[in-house]
Amino acid sequence: MSSNIEFEVNSRMEIEMEDEYYKSNIQDVGNDYIGISIPVNNGTYLPLHKGDKIKCIYFDNKQMYTFNTVVVSRKIDRIFIIVIKKPTDVREYQRRNFVRVPFTKEILYSVISEDNQINFLKATALNISGGGIKLAIDVKSDYKIRYGCLLIVIIPVDDKNITVKGKIVRISNNKENKKLICGVSFIDADKNTREKIIELVFGIMREQIRKGVKGE
Repeated sequence: MSSNIEFEVNSRMEIEMEDEYYKSNIQDVGNDYIGISIPVNNGTYLPLHKGDKIKCIYFDNKQMYTFNTVVVSRKIDRIFIIVIKKPTDVREYQRRNFVRVPFTKEILYSVISEDNQINFLKATALNISGGGIKLAIDVKSDYKIRYGCLLIVIIPVDDKNITVKGKIVRISNNKENKKLICGVSFIDADKNTREKIIELVFGIMREQIRKGVKGE
């Protein structure tokens, strides 16, 4: 597809190089170029030079795009900037605001009771999006689960946790496995929490793309 993408300063960008992903952000945008910060991965900088061909992944918080381009130059403007050619061919990987991706992991949750008592129990996440998560909860583990009830959900990501408030918007009963399958919509998430969740979703999408697997 041709590029009608509006690249914005401070937006996130990643550079894929030999199955590693280096984080960067846009510092400058011109008619035919994009200036990005030096890409870095866990403290290791990617030494790009004029003429290097690179694959970029661009995020605008609603969609994810990928394109191939070339390094045009390097310059210093308060910080060191890599100048890349603005792409004419961009591929869009996600059309909906909150694409849902497989995410199988043990999480903690607690129903928010009227007296605000917190009692965390284990559940299994089945998938996740920027707007919600699907959980498999043992039928006997929490009799308080009802449509519309509020939860606190703790999602482990690497060595950190994302804590978010959610609301039960769907419930089905898997009698064979004695599980309640609950659709949870995130509510009252601040910008930082939302960005962490979206970054998690994009990370899963990125792995799917790398392996040639399409998301749900």
